[in-house]
Amino acid sequence: MPRLRDMAAEIALALQFLSRIPVGGAARYTPERWARIPCWFGLVGLGLGLVAAALLWAGMQVFPQPVAVVLTLLLMLLMTGALHEDGLADAADGMGGGRTPERALEIMRDSRIGSYGVLALIMALGLQATCLALLPLSWAMGALVLAHAVSRAIMALALGQGRYLRPRGAGTGLDRPLGARGWTLTGAALLAAIGGGFALGLPIAAMLIALFLSSAASAIWLRLSRRKISGDTGDTLGAAQVIAATACLIGVVAWI
Repeated sequence: MPRLRDMAAEIALALQFLSRIPVGGAARYTPERWARIPCWFGLVGLGLGLVAAALLWAGMQVFPQPVAVVLTLLLMLLMTGALHEDGLADAADGMGGGRTPERALEIMRDSRIGSYGVLALIMALGLQATCLALLPLSWAMGALVLAHAVSRAIMALALGQGRYLRPRGAGTGLDRPLGARGWTLTGAALLAAIGGGFALGLPIAAMLIALFLSSAASAIWLRLSRRKISGDTGDTLGAAQVIAATACLIGVVAWI
């Protein structure tokens, strides 16, 4: 029973961290439980992807697909508090406007958004909406499930490399190796997402392309940002999630 309570609290903490879904008193914080929540990122992403797929299906019963897609993205932004998109905007401003690592970090701390951040958000959300609007409904639903699960799993894997910079920030205390349990849970989430995509009609080849592009795009981003500031921040990791999700959708569209 104590172990089950720990697991339930960890899942609640992960859900609370990655979304604005109320979890009530289930998210019982302890430093040990907090350190283990990246293990659940992939599964929480899988759940969010299933919600997004259901929202898209529901929207399609009333509206044309482009409208349903935009409404789905809007509702998911509200559900997650635009956490990762905020990170993308801040990271884009920091990387684009900071000539030195110190200046880049200073810009990322600034709550104001600059031109690089605006452009990054327009491009990312525009690409996501365009890709989903181009896909058949069942494929778009499967792509959402895959994109949400894979992009959160990538965040967990990045945190597990232990390169988080800030002594006080969103990712403080989370940058520990995933361990066997974390790898198992993350792998299970990815397999479940692939299975969900297959059940919704996504070809295996399309999902493999999507996984490759998602991994490659996020890896390139993390390499560039780490070279710039010598580590990760909550903003750069949030940007990695958005980049990975967008690349995943592009990969599915590439198979059409």
